[in-house]
Amino acid sequence: MIQYILYPIIPKGWFSLTGAKTVRVNRWGNGLGIRLPKEFTDKAGITESSRLDVRPTADGLLITRAEEPRRHIPLAERLQGWSGQPYELSDEDTAWVAMRAIGDES
Repeated sequence: MIQYILYPIIPKGWFSLTGAKTVRVNRWGNGLGIRLPKEFTDKAGITESSRLDVRPTADGLLITRAEEPRRHIPLAERLQGWSGQPYELSDEDTAWVAMRAIGDES
């Protein structure tokens, strides 16, 4: 039996108020899909474009909110805070750069 665990994306204490729901798994293209009840999505802030991570667990599936992809920062924007001065290496960095190769690294 597959169990859908939604609590990581639900605000604390929410399940004690509403309870769990059973959802049906349906064919969706070559895969399978579930429909999340509107009350779940409203209270969890899940919208049509939300990104979710789904992981298998010993008890079923764990569904959590996915991290937002990192925004690409153009080079010009990255260089805005740079003073133009060369980076000064720490003593540790200098020692690492000066080390000789021990094996076949070179």
